[in-house]
Amino acid sequence: MEDQGRLSKHFWLTQGMARTIGVNLNDALRSGQLGRGEYSELVAACAHCGRAEECMRWMGHQVTGADRLPEWCGVGVRLEALKEPA
Repeated sequence: MEDQGRLSKHFWLTQGMARTIGVNLNDALRSGQLGRGEYSELVAACAHCGRAEECMRWMGHQVTGADRLPEWCGVGVRLEALKEPA
């Protein structure tokens, strides 16, 4: 059960980081921009990052969103690739 809770935490962290930069992962799934396997890989990469506390603190300071994710974010490059072109 501990693994389930850990994955759930990182699922929500991945969702939150994406939302902070204006990416809706559910829309990306529906449109085919992101595959289910890729989504699972994002959550797994987040779970292996080891910086969850820093991630939560960083998100807590992004009241109006952010243009970019921190360089240390293990899934940041992929999430930023899902952003709509300006």
